[in-house]
Amino acid sequence: MATTGSRRRTWLGWVYRACAGRYESGWSFALMGAALFALVLVFGHLYHEMWRDELQCWSMGRASHGLWDLLTGERRYEGHPFLWYYVLYLASRLSGNFVTLHFVTVALAVAAAGLWLRYAPLPRALRVLLLGSYYVVYEYGVISRAYTLGLLLTFGFCALYHPRRIRYVLSAVLLALLAATSMYGMLMALALGVFLFSHGPSFRRPDDSDARTRVVFPVQWMIGLGLYFVSLTLTLITTIPPADDIYNPGPAVPITGTVLRDIAARYWQVMFPFHTLNSWNWLQADWLGSGWSFGPWLIPWLGVLWFGVWIVVLRRSLRVVATYGLGVAAMMLFQHFVYSGGLRHLGNCFILLLACVWLHARETRGRFPDRVLHALLATNLVLQCFTGFAALRAERREVFSGAEEAATFIRKHHLLGLPVVGDPDAPTSAVASALDQPFFYPETGETAEAIVWHNRRSSVSREQVLEHARRLARSADGTALIVLNYDLAPGPTPGLTSTLVFRGKPAILIDESFRIYQVKLAD
Repeated sequence: MATTGSRRRTWLGWVYRACAGRYESGWSFALMGAALFALVLVFGHLYHEMWRDELQCWSMGRASHGLWDLLTGERRYEGHPFLWYYVLYLASRLSGNFVTLHFVTVALAVAAAGLWLRYAPLPRALRVLLLGSYYVVYEYGVISRAYTLGLLLTFGFCALYHPRRIRYVLSAVLLALLAATSMYGMLMALALGVFLFSHGPSFRRPDDSDARTRVVFPVQWMIGLGLYFVSLTLTLITTIPPADDIYNPGPAVPITGTVLRDIAARYWQVMFPFHTLNSWNWLQADWLGSGWSFGPWLIPWLGVLWFGVWIVVLRRSLRVVATYGLGVAAMMLFQHFVYSGGLRHLGNCFILLLACVWLHARETRGRFPDRVLHALLATNLVLQCFTGFAALRAERREVFSGAEEAATFIRKHHLLGLPVVGDPDAPTSAVASALDQPFFYPETGETAEAIVWHNRRSSVSREQVLEHARRLARSADGTALIVLNYDLAPGPTPGLTSTLVFRGKPAILIDESFRIYQVKLAD
């Protein structure tokens, strides 16, 4: 009979092998882990209220007429490539309800988790930890944006790669699709393209009598490279916004010492997006750590140190070092020169790091001990798991966006179908998308669900909002609605009565807590 001590040693040995095992021989571990991850995501989505960025993409995809419309139409004002919108176009053909967007996000995130758990050549403990980390479980797991699709394609590229049998054409297709998910996906595709296509060419002599050295290009390499450049060029051309886009960048700000300091601080905050378990600040990170008296000078140096350490531990593969360095630099410069976003954008730096760790393990083929690399990654993942937990807890306790709440009120009180004035257009368009009903937006004078991000906008006064409501009420038996994210200032409204019928709860997104006014023509 086995003693208690021997049973304990056997159990500890099983735990050690489970955590330290590098490669899988089957799908059991991956499927079980992906199933548990799916349950966590379902929990997060049950409490997540969609906000305008998510619903804007859904409405634009649902209202489109197909791929050609998305390539050439109003989607270009978004500043994002077409693929996510096309996926949502296809999904909306199954169901036009925006709840479908939850299912699409969960399916893509779980598929990415399955690839990671099955093929990533890392200890099991690290693979499991990633699923609880902030970016994977929340930003790209609960928030429904194109970056989830980018995560899946990045992991797909890494799973396909093997240094002894490189599939250039299929890998190029995956990178082309990755580039079509977002501008950050395009920058990652460029960096990973450097990694992929630096493998092909070789230098050979035809025979011993010929002293000349020739460069040999494999046929599959050339086909893959051509497909890669053509597809990226097409994506770039169809993504550049028109001249009247509201987000066209202004004059370039030169790179100074202060800018470099901010970039270094930003990198640190991206790697460790942790602030507190009790408040929400992850949509726009506090890059310089202003909560600490020594933060403004310490955080940039921590960023430089952490980036440098990763470069050192990846040094056994210069291709991987170049891929990571070029990718991070490109994303940081894009944020500086084009559009400064939040953690959901620069979190792609962390996804690129995961890809580089994966590719590094494939390149070195396990010939070298990776204890330092694993320890660094574990440090990132453990701390990000705290933030992931805090984000999910905040979703359960607080209202993220009031758009669904306002839409539910309109449906429940049988107000659906009345003409609606929405102001400002960006926040209130989320309510229009949730209702699948166009609003009139005084800012642009347009009636639509998904707004178009052109610069033909003007400020709107209280009197103008009411006058538009009066005009719409005349065409609808004397009644209309006004949806605002501010209180309508009191004052006389001759010939019109306006009644506040709904005030939304405070939301995490403070500009998506709505008021609904019912407007009637006076007798």
